[in-house]
Amino acid sequence: MVEEKKKLTRTARPVFAVMSIKDVDGNPIKVYKEQVTVHSVHKDAEELLELVESGTLPTNSFYVRIKMS
Repeated sequence: MVEEKKKLTRTARPVFAVMSIKDVDGNPIKVYKEQVTVHSVHKDAEELLELVESGTLPTNSFYVRIKMS
């Protein structure tokens, strides 16, 4: 008898990118795509929240949840 193998499925985990936007003088400003600085990328939400809550990120920094498919 041939034993059937179970098909494994992968669950895609999101990636979190931390970034801020700066003007030509290096001051944080509202969103303009060409001026985005990615500070770090995280797959672990707990690690991300610790970083956000630490207060070490530049003013107006934010994170975006990027769904990986």
